[in-house]
Amino acid sequence: MNVIVVVVALQWLTPAAFNPPSEAQVGAGLKTPLPASSKVTPPKTPASMPLPSPYAQRLVAVTKSFLNAPYTHSPLGEGDAGGPDTDPRLRFDAFDCTTFVESALALSLSSSLPEAATILDHIRYRKGQVSYAERRHFPEAEWIPELIAAGLLHDITESVGGADVVIATKKLNNAVWEKARHKGLPALPDGRIPDGVFSLPVWPLDKALAHPERIPAGTVLNLVRDDFASVPVRVSHQGIVLDVDGVKVIRHAADRMHHRVVDEPLGRFFARMSHYKKWPVTGVHLVRFDPDDDWRVRLGMGLSPSTTSLPTVVDEPSISAGPPR
Repeated sequence: MNVIVVVVALQWLTPAAFNPPSEAQVGAGLKTPLPASSKVTPPKTPASMPLPSPYAQRLVAVTKSFLNAPYTHSPLGEGDAGGPDTDPRLRFDAFDCTTFVESALALSLSSSLPEAATILDHIRYRKGQVSYAERRHFPEAEWIPELIAAGLLHDITESVGGADVVIATKKLNNAVWEKARHKGLPALPDGRIPDGVFSLPVWPLDKALAHPERIPAGTVLNLVRDDFASVPVRVSHQGIVLDVDGVKVIRHAADRMHHRVVDEPLGRFFARMSHYKKWPVTGVHLVRFDPDDDWRVRLGMGLSPSTTSLPTVVDEPSISAGPPR
């Protein structure tokens, strides 16, 4: 019996061959119908769990061709816009956890690859201004609250976790950043570092492990770790919760263990997270991908889909210095 278990585990951990999808293959996922209405108000209490995102099945479709893509730290940069990180602005052959989520959201909202490229720029950069300084580097202080404010994401942590939810805080300023940042990363101007104490509601890991079924499909899961003064963030990982063939999974670009984009059963993922001791996991912060009707305006895009031409898409992964996240 033990031999069988080991063989099954090795089969699951061994990556299948990955051939980077062509633009046509990625575009095929965009043929999945967009939701008739982008807004469905989720219930507010744990007694009736939030509904799956209306984009849940579209998220499955547009990211299917990315499964087994290699994990590469900071695979996206500013491309030909210039700056310290010249990695391409769009690629389909390699991801880290955040660029996978960003690409998935952009593709899910688009009817064409040029439109997806424009939306991706507005998700990654404030007002779509493509520069290293304008990138949403810090998850607690920028990425999460700003995409919520733009109407793309809605916090459902308390709806899922109820009275078990706790508040996690992170202090960030120039001194914290300079002490903690990796010296191989490009510098940010002093005035660019968020200054303050930033908070997120968090569902404790043991509660999530006991009830992974409460998290609806189409949820962006932010993994929150214990607060270390030497680390400028507490959100260390992101992925998307989906229902795939009747199994609730987190589809994510996983650095540890997998080194690729995988569908990992959600309960198994939580169990694995419980074993990290050097930087323990506090719990999860949950945002439902459920765009408001005016998300384009609030994201700084205007009213109509853009026809911006598609940035060059590369076929081979390349590692760069990358952003703080």
